[in-house]
Amino acid sequence: MNSTLESEPDSCYELELFFKDAVKNVVSVSDIVVCVMNVLFSLVAVFANILILYALYKASSLHSPSKAMLCSLALSDLGVGAIVQPLFVAYRWAQIRGTLPNLCIAGIVSHIEGSHLSAVSFLTMTAISLDRLLALLLRLRYHSVVTLKRVFILLLLIWLFGGSWASLWITNQRIYSLISIVFIPICFLITLFSYMKIFFCLRRQAIRLRTHAQPSTTLNGGGASPSQIRYRKSVINMFYLFCAFILSYLPYLSHKILVGILGWRTSMSVLFSFGLTFVYGNSSLNPVIYCWRITEVKLLVTDILCTVKATIWKYVSQAMAKKVEVSPT
Repeated sequence: MNSTLESEPDSCYELELFFKDAVKNVVSVSDIVVCVMNVLFSLVAVFANILILYALYKASSLHSPSKAMLCSLALSDLGVGAIVQPLFVAYRWAQIRGTLPNLCIAGIVSHIEGSHLSAVSFLTMTAISLDRLLALLLRLRYHSVVTLKRVFILLLLIWLFGGSWASLWITNQRIYSLISIVFIPICFLITLFSYMKIFFCLRRQAIRLRTHAQPSTTLNGGGASPSQIRYRKSVINMFYLFCAFILSYLPYLSHKILVGILGWRTSMSVLFSFGLTFVYGNSSLNPVIYCWRITEVKLLVTDILCTVKATIWKYVSQAMAKKVEVSPT
């Protein structure tokens, strides 16, 4: 009754490490919950990120390089919802039913592509923080230095690096883990440093403006220009995305630390499943932040939803009218 998944004949060799010494009945219950959560997150991620990509394409007020980075982030989120989560659910459902060998490849692809898209998201977040810092430091030279072409090249390198790193999961686990240990803290520190530098620079500017501004100017916004206000708002918006990203990855990172201390056991296998689910759930959370914080995106998404609603209601009304005409009087 309390057999482990590792002892099952229908185990998947490449993935059995995650369930080493785990009690099958406990993991099966957690897998059911995880499958339901991922199905819901997947539907939201696909629908919401398609809307966000279209809204970003139509948005005219956003700076093109910044828009390109947000599109890259939304595209990676769409990939998680459309590819990673369905394969993850298929693999876990096969594990519940005991037909894992038939869908072993689904589990492997979900982990590789999940690592790829997570790396893209993480590196894009780092690039966004550096972009906001450069906009503050370069000022008038920003538009000549941070061009759309250079951002496209950077994003291409991010996607290629993420794919190369993720492929090491199946070919060389040691190098895969080593790169993770080195690059994740470096990217996190760069992002944190960028936002802290921006915060202190903006704080100094605000103090300087309050010191030299007239009382009437201070009451009307502290003397900040419209471009400065827009910049501050964009920094806050991106910082919200970064915070949501960290919170989503916190359970998974906690799991990594605990496994290093305690080793694999049933509780670690369950935490691993929920940790991955929260990582994937970030793809559903980001579109909510876009709509909450970016006014133009919010208005465009609202218009799209209203148009879709009106179209559906039109076809439903026509169908009901035809049904009334056909029915006997």
